[in-house]
Amino acid sequence: MSFDIIFIFLWYNDNNNKGDYMKKVLIFLIIITLTGCKSKKEEIKKEEIKEINLNEMSLDEIKTYGKENNITITINYDYSDLLKDEIINIEEKDKEIIITVSNGKTLNDLYKELSVNENGNVPVMMYHGIVDKKDSETPYTGGNADRDGYARTAESFRRDLEFYYNSGYRMIRLSDYVNGIIDCEIGKSPIVLTFDDGLSNNIKVTGLDENGNIIIDPNSAVGILEEFKKKYPDYNVTATFFVNGGLFGQPLYNDKILEFLVNNGYDIGNHTYNHVDFTKVNSERASAEVGSVYNLLDKYIPNKYVNIVALPFGSPYNKSHSNFNYILNSSYNGVNYNTVSTLRVGWESNLSPFNINFDKTFLKRIRAYDNLGVDFDIDMNFKILENKRFISDGDKNKVVVPNELKDLINTNLELVTY
Repeated sequence: MSFDIIFIFLWYNDNNNKGDYMKKVLIFLIIITLTGCKSKKEEIKKEEIKEINLNEMSLDEIKTYGKENNITITINYDYSDLLKDEIINIEEKDKEIIITVSNGKTLNDLYKELSVNENGNVPVMMYHGIVDKKDSETPYTGGNADRDGYARTAESFRRDLEFYYNSGYRMIRLSDYVNGIIDCEIGKSPIVLTFDDGLSNNIKVTGLDENGNIIIDPNSAVGILEEFKKKYPDYNVTATFFVNGGLFGQPLYNDKILEFLVNNGYDIGNHTYNHVDFTKVNSERASAEVGSVYNLLDKYIPNKYVNIVALPFGSPYNKSHSNFNYILNSSYNGVNYNTVSTLRVGWESNLSPFNINFDKTFLKRIRAYDNLGVDFDIDMNFKILENKRFISDGDKNKVVVPNELKDLINTNLELVTY
């Protein structure tokens, strides 16, 4: 703030009476000028206070303003159509500001708006090899890298992941799906990725870095998954790899590969030691094929693998086969094992883990291949899923379904209908 100093010069006769009078006039004028400056300063301060518009401030800004000016801030929450934490109303009282903040829509409103349905189907994707090629470099349909579509190009696998993400699917662990632990945000749908055969292109190691850690080929399956993990930090990138006796075919690195996978959010499962057809062996051989892989994993990663068997060739093709019980429970070399779930070479999505007909011991999978939208390829399956997909309520401790579906649910969790 600036102000002018005015000097007033008065000519007067040099006598005592008149001189005293002039001195009094001069002092009086200076006092008036200074008093005017003080009044102007107070006026400006009042104008600055009046210019503060609480409606244009964020909640944090109002809190800061209240603290700086010794004003009590009272916050109340209410449901509304506004986004969570948006301000609904501001009321000013003497030395108090009362703010009503949105708690978002009521849960029932959100369930209806997002069509939450935890009785919907879950896609369990079946991959095998990921080949470092572009789609145009193969003579097969779409992103298939072999005639039957069991191998996928690196280009198409990247495209698959983007498709799942942009379509509102969120990866969960296979073991969580089997056990009914669906932990993904409200309005999103769970998806499970699996890989059979323990092929080297699942996690191809090109060497070790200076610290002895494996260097992973960026165009192998895990290389692409790790790339995706960095691109979408909010995405729970995971998959289950089912191995045979040769593990990942890289004996120099197999121990480091297994440790890397289980320490970075991936799981390891059982695909039998020799990729056996269970319809062509006796019960003793069946037990050896399953038990030997469990014993092998116990050697490398004890208590860190999943007791799930991906059935080679999808055999046996029904649970009534005599070997099926030996896949679930038996022993090998004096060690007992218990298999909690088996995976078929299926063709379509599987039931919700909360559905009364869910059978975790014999699960179907979707073959991740292209076939012009027919014969249950990726495109066909996800079009079917549009109207029957599992849509999460965002709370792994509750199961939420439309009221008309409540009789289809079997769960120990809290059941909520709307």
